[in-house]
Amino acid sequence: MNNKIEAVIFDVDGVLLDSMPSLNAMPSIVLQKLGIEPDPNLGQRLFAETFETASEYMVKQYNLKHSPEQLYQALMDQQTDIYINEIKPKKHAKETLEYLKQSGIPMVIATSNERYLCEGAMKKHGFYDYFSGIITSPEVGNTKEEPDIFYAALELLGKPKENTVLFEDGLHAIITANKIGLPVIGVFDQESSHLQAEIRKRTNQYITGLDEWLDSPVAKNLAF
Repeated sequence: MNNKIEAVIFDVDGVLLDSMPSLNAMPSIVLQKLGIEPDPNLGQRLFAETFETASEYMVKQYNLKHSPEQLYQALMDQQTDIYINEIKPKKHAKETLEYLKQSGIPMVIATSNERYLCEGAMKKHGFYDYFSGIITSPEVGNTKEEPDIFYAALELLGKPKENTVLFEDGLHAIITANKIGLPVIGVFDQESSHLQAEIRKRTNQYITGLDEWLDSPVAKNLAF
């Protein structure tokens, strides 16, 4: 264990919140309300997208009469109440954040989601004050398939990249982190279970739950 952990970047959906089933199902629900039968793999196809890029894809793919802006609003209307009021945290999320706080480790969020959804959920579950900032894909103008969001998070934290760890469940984001040399702790989420073998190969540590991380030598020594 040569690298001390001096800062942490957290993904939200699939890491801190058990939200991926809802997010993956939501585009199909919106299409069904419009009387359109969605492709059964639509959620997986849009996994790496923001709501804006997902709206653009759906309008083109399904020849919708709606504009991307109108579909985006429909997605937001469908998601807002569910995301903030119904989605639950992942087990041991609070304990993980508290442990890092007590250890003096600064934390930021890097999410593909909209800021107001992320902030609303973080405040509801008592997570908001653990973080020194939130970076979103819509605000940086790219999905996590590009490194902009991680560079912005690193700049906000102000710690060396090699001493900063990303908690992430999405393979597309992990691949991006690999490309820029950002260490990754891979977190299991059921929606990405079919990619588990590849995620394991690409992460500095792979965990099936945050309790596993808390019990690991990496957490106890804050080094990897």
